[in-house]
Amino acid sequence: MPMFSIILATRDRPELFGVALDSVVAQTTSDVEVIVVNDGSGETYLPAYELALGRARAVLGDRLKHHYLVHRPNGHGQSYSLNFGVAHATGEYVGFLDDDDEWVDEGHLARAALVIAKAGETGAGADLYMANQHAYRVGVKLDGPVWLEGLEAELLARGRQPAADGSFQVGITDLMQTNGFCHLNCFIVRRSLYDRIGGMDEGIRWECDRDVYLRLIDDSALTLHHPAVVSRHNVPDPAKATSMTTSLNQIQRRLYQLRVLDKAALFAKDPLIRAHGRLHKAHALKKIASDLAESGSWRNALYYAAQALGAGPTLKWFGFTSLCAVKSLFSEK
Repeated sequence: MPMFSIILATRDRPELFGVALDSVVAQTTSDVEVIVVNDGSGETYLPAYELALGRARAVLGDRLKHHYLVHRPNGHGQSYSLNFGVAHATGEYVGFLDDDDEWVDEGHLARAALVIAKAGETGAGADLYMANQHAYRVGVKLDGPVWLEGLEAELLARGRQPAADGSFQVGITDLMQTNGFCHLNCFIVRRSLYDRIGGMDEGIRWECDRDVYLRLIDDSALTLHHPAVVSRHNVPDPAKATSMTTSLNQIQRRLYQLRVLDKAALFAKDPLIRAHGRLHKAHALKKIASDLAESGSWRNALYYAAQALGAGPTLKWFGFTSLCAVKSLFSEK
């Protein structure tokens, strides 16, 4: 049984997928299987996919597994595809990589294996291992922190010291005090924990990684963070409609975000995660109301502004809600 099962879900972008898959194949550890789930890509893309899979198969042999889902107009979605991949995994730990991103550290899995093994020598072992990534838009690196890039400095400032392997043991308090969260590309989770929380929420098509992150840290007995930058995240080009981010409009994305935050506020065991859900739900509602107001949809803006006022009351937002109420009296939208 391999230590790691790495899942890549993909649809209709074989060139980007090829780069992602090559970066997984380049990992220095052989204690890994790679599971590719093609979410019903169009037939015109399949020859290019087979080229990428052929390169990987030449190195991995039967450690590469490929599943092709039946074609659907909008696909099954990333969450379904990743859960499908995990269902066919045999590794003790599972990891993920988006098909438009890439791992930039060939030693990522080898380092994770050492850190996890060390934790196992002194206890039951790690449930969750998290690293870092940098974000790029059209080839330009974005100023951070975007994910967990600032966490190491925060821990050091509080007097925390890393283990000899460079990792930190972190808890929910640490993670709720920092900006951002660990992206799907950068965490490795014990398969039993993934199954215990129910995996990805297949009803969410945006911020599904944030949802699973919150549920994982809420249920993890031991979470380890290594500050190494292991991944390059390519922020989707808004001019293209090849990802779940660019294929959904802003309001649709916010509605998915509300589901993520409602789940955290209602169902998380840890009070800090529940508070996080409530706080960020207020922010999301305000963004929805602002977007609707900007489009002139004042009645809808009032509806969401009133909810935001209840979730996060401020004098400034009371004024905005009042403006929406006045505007809605003369609006047909």
